[in-house]
Amino acid sequence: MEIVLIRHGQPDWEPGGRAVDHPALTVLGGEQARLTAQALVGDRFDVLYSSPLRRALETAEPIAAALEMELQVESWLKELELPSLQGKTEEEVKQFFEGASLRELDRWWDGFPEGESFRHFYQRVTAGLEELLLGSHRLGVHSDSGHRIWQVPEADQNLLFVAHEGTNAVILSHLLGIEPVPWARMRFSSLWAGITRVRSVPVTGGSVWVLKCFNRADHLAGLGRA
Repeated sequence: MEIVLIRHGQPDWEPGGRAVDHPALTVLGGEQARLTAQALVGDRFDVLYSSPLRRALETAEPIAAALEMELQVESWLKELELPSLQGKTEEEVKQFFEGASLRELDRWWDGFPEGESFRHFYQRVTAGLEELLLGSHRLGVHSDSGHRIWQVPEADQNLLFVAHEGTNAVILSHLLGIEPVPWARMRFSSLWAGITRVRSVPVTGGSVWVLKCFNRADHLAGLGRA
């Protein structure tokens, strides 16, 4: 079984010089989405899932069209929720994030001030993932001598997710059995429209996940990286 994680294309965070909370893609981001769709043609996927946020949907829609697949939206795939920065200037946004990054590391678990806590975010994403895999794909997990072992059906399945840097980092950490930390997004930082693949491999008592490629972006060669 293979799970493919894609980060959305470049978003237009500050159209007209003012921040928006749920941006559309830039022209470059739209081109990144188109090229990602082309790169996936020829692969076989059973289901395509997307975050409901606009920047993810605008990335997933051309992929769905190219692969001739229906798009299934899952709310738990949303990025860590920030406090509203709507209407803030570029300098105000910069100061907000710089100030948050200076807090003691233990406070990073609280998320950004007035936003979703990382604890809640991690629980939301991992619970949503496990519920989806078990309910829709008969993929369960259990602990064996302290290790998380997955029960993967014999029928091979390939799942495609279009989401966000933070969301994909949590999914990747959870599948690979890596201890959760509130800087998971930094640990697995990815490019706009980068492609990551994990695959299940059999072990005694079930299967584990292995990383096949991380943040692949050769399909975007020649594009700018703003």
